[in-house]
Amino acid sequence: MTNRILQRLALNLAIVMLSIWGVILMVDPYLVAGFFTAEPVNQAFAGMMGAALLGLAIISLAGITKRISTSRALGVAMAILVVETAYLMLGAGVMLVTLPTTLSLVTAAAVAFFLLIS
Repeated sequence: MTNRILQRLALNLAIVMLSIWGVILMVDPYLVAGFFTAEPVNQAFAGMMGAALLGLAIISLAGITKRISTSRALGVAMAILVVETAYLMLGAGVMLVTLPTTLSLVTAAAVAFFLLIS
């Protein structure tokens, strides 16, 4: 019984931590950069890492609550990556628009779409 409670607490803390770090890295990476690096902040890497962490939190939450299927949660995570990538490429202009990044963006959008409609 105690083991189950501690496991549940650990899972909830992991989801909260992943969500907070993900959102901060996507919105304002300069806010936390001083905590773990002395190097200049690369907004493209920080944004993509933030989107990946937030997606992992969503997939974990879906696995625990069973409110949505894991495949649909993966679709939501992929959609977050697509939106963040599109913003970094087209909005902020900090990610290069190249053939590999464009193909990855289009592929991720297609995967997200098909996972969300399934």
